Formats: sequence, structure tokens, C-alpha cells
Amino acid sequence: MEFIREIEHNWQCESTRLELLKEFNNCLNFAGYEIDLDIKLLSLREFLSFAVPFERRFGKELKDDDILVLKIDGQRNYQPKLPLYLILDNLRSSFNVGSIFRTAECFGVSKIFLCGYTATPENPKVCKTAMGTENYVEWKRYDTTGKAIEFLKENGVKIYALETTSNARNISKVEFEKPCALILGNEALGISKEVLRSADEIVSIPVSGWKNSLNVGVTAAICCYEISKQWGDCSR
Repeated sequence: MEFIREIEHNWQCESTRLELLKEFNNCLNFAGYEIDLDIKLLSLREFLSFAVPFERRFGKELKDDDILVLKIDGQRNYQPKLPLYLILDNLRSSFNVGSIFRTAECFGVSKIFLCGYTATPENPKVCKTAMGTENYVEWKRYDTTGKAIEFLKENGVKIYALETTSNARNISKVEFEKPCALILGNEALGISKEVLRSADEIVSIPVSGWKNSLNVGVTAAICCYEISKQWGDCSR
């Protein structure tokens, strides 16, 4: 299992890769797996087509932050910011918070407001999932969601709450104003009635499946894309 990770991370260095593949092949044969890999012609995709089922057979499932991304980050010298803010209302999962930071950085969200017991980037689990993007997105913590909403309204920001209520409007039919903020609620409980009443408008993502809700990190990504597309800023 360690060989698989080491080979993937050293794939671009031919000499190291070939040496590791040779030893990996020897280990497989020693363990009774009669597989003769043509290591000189083997591509990374071909290697993974063998390695991933092997990992799963022995109970090793990689998380998003474990996977090596080959595309080089940081190639843009300047990233324009959208007049869009995200309000995280008592999110319980550090994984979801980190995922939202990653989405926010990709779409140029101006700032994230972390409210209540929502984890901040001071939590190592948030940083692990955010994969460095927490360093490029401004954030601020508030004891309550209400205080964050009050601050934004005082600065002329329209507040949209993302929730599955009977009076919620389809996000694709809403013309999002500039600037605006989007409230994302607790994974199990959603957004409280008190917070919903303080929002200017309630919006939702239409779904047609048996499950009536999406993961909060997924909903953040869908909404950020929809808003950036409307504003003509989805060019990256």
C-alpha cells in the first residue's frame, strides 16, 4: 500500500518511478500475485487501473485530500473577487467547511463568515480538506449567524438563505443582486426559523430524487457556479 502512494507521488521522476515499480512488482510476486508489469511502458492511468482495485480489496479508501492532483495550481497571477459572501450557519463537519473554502477560492468568493460552532481554519481538519485555499479566502468568525447578517445588511449586502421550504425560489430563476450573501445551514437541522426570517429571500436547488437534500458542500458549489454564471464571471 505504501509503494502505491510512493510510486504515484514520484511518477514524474522516471528513474525513481522505474526503481519503485520494479520493487513493487517483486513484492507482488513474493506475496503470491503472479503479475508481470511492463514497467517501462506502463502509464499512470494503467498503473492506477490495477492499483485502485488492489487498495480497495485491502480496505484502503483514499480521501479527497490524499489524492495527488497533477494539474499545477497557482498559475494565475490575479484572481478577481466576486461581490459574493458565504455565511456558514453552525456547520458541524470540519470536512464540509474545508470543502466550502476550496469552492470559494475557485469561484473568487470575497469572504466567508463562520458562525456559531462552525470550525475555522485554525482546525487542522479544515485545512486538510481546504488544501491550502484557506490562505486565499478571507474569513471572519461570529458567535451567532444573526450578528454576521446584521453586519452584512449594514453594508448593503442582500441576504439569500438556501433552504428547502415551500416558498423557496429555484436558484436558476432568481436574479442574484450584487453584492449578496448566501446562508448555508446545518447539515442535519438546516437553517433555523429565526435566521430564515432575517434573510431577504429564500432560494433552493430543485432535486428530483428520493433524497430531498444535497450535501452542504455540494450545494455551495452549485450555487457559486450559478451566481458566477449569471454575473458573467465564470471564466476560470
